[in-house]
Amino acid sequence: MTTNQQALRRLPLLTEINIYIFTLTFAILHVILQPTGLEPIVASVCFGNLFGLILPYLAIIASFVHIFIRPCLEFCLYSGAYESIVLEYKYVWIVCILLINMAVSITDTSHRAVEGADYRYNRSRYLDDAAGKFWDSCEDYITTTVVPWKENATLDPKRQYIFACHPHGIHCTPLGQFHCRGTPFDKRFPGICDNKLSGLAASVVFKLPGVREFFLSLNYIDASRRVVEDALEAHRSLFICTGSGEESLLTKRGEDILVLSRRRGFIRMALMYGCDIVPIFGIGNSDLFATYSWGMGFRMWMQKKLHISIPIFHGRYLTPLPYKVPIQVLVGEPLKVPKPKVRGEKPDDATVDSYLKKYIERVKDMHKQHTTDRKLTIR
Repeated sequence: MTTNQQALRRLPLLTEINIYIFTLTFAILHVILQPTGLEPIVASVCFGNLFGLILPYLAIIASFVHIFIRPCLEFCLYSGAYESIVLEYKYVWIVCILLINMAVSITDTSHRAVEGADYRYNRSRYLDDAAGKFWDSCEDYITTTVVPWKENATLDPKRQYIFACHPHGIHCTPLGQFHCRGTPFDKRFPGICDNKLSGLAASVVFKLPGVREFFLSLNYIDASRRVVEDALEAHRSLFICTGSGEESLLTKRGEDILVLSRRRGFIRMALMYGCDIVPIFGIGNSDLFATYSWGMGFRMWMQKKLHISIPIFHGRYLTPLPYKVPIQVLVGEPLKVPKPKVRGEKPDDATVDSYLKKYIERVKDMHKQHTTDRKLTIR
């Protein structure tokens, strides 16, 4: 599994260092855990705790300081220097690390860069490959099967698409099919994942230390309209979870709840640039975690006003370990859209509404065809 490493977007030095630290950590975990059979479980816990990566990040930094900085201080200065310099002021340097990371995340704009927004790991390098295998092991815990709309279905890699993923769930698992080569989707539809493909993520994601590094190491860009237009103008295909944080808050096991009836943005963009829309539906994605409606009114207000989504959830044994539920990733037949007379020209609202209705009907048909005991609610 390799990917194009040419002309990757430039990231701040601290972000590159953080990505390297995470890569090294996941590679070490792979080497240690793979022989024990525990790797899929630990990787799945990391996946479940994705938006809490700042805590293990601090633990990783503390471990590196203890392992590497301690002997250097003891050798270069004097015995007991580690205790008197590092441990004595541990809260000071921990706060400084956090503040520096926050300053970088606030001022950095690399998530708005379209060119070079590609998967950064080179699987021909041992360290990157080992870290990649750690994450690949999630497939051994949560089995994912890609189901196309017909047996001989194909997607032309030369065409421009918008892959609309549903439902969000706590984490939108179907998005992972588009991160890099070698995924079940890539094996079924070769040539898509390594051909100018970017994912869209909310701006707030790139402001969270630890979390931003995860998304920037993959092929994600900011979901703001200007960046999306730049990506489509550059002939990139996009994948997006259309329901965003609001849909995440509504996640309920045994039911698929979509926030879709008012989501005109991705339809409008598709019409502006003549991109066919491919519906993607993850059956089982809503069942990976148990969720609670405590304080839903306040949390929904925060999501709508501040764009901050705080779902209350847990997995097995009240931990971030997802319930062991197989995922069926349904790939629907592309919804064809007409080529615009002028590329980037905005369509009228009636046309947008018409195609949104067609898309919703296609999603309903997909769900009905592949499920018998799951309720689908579209808001």
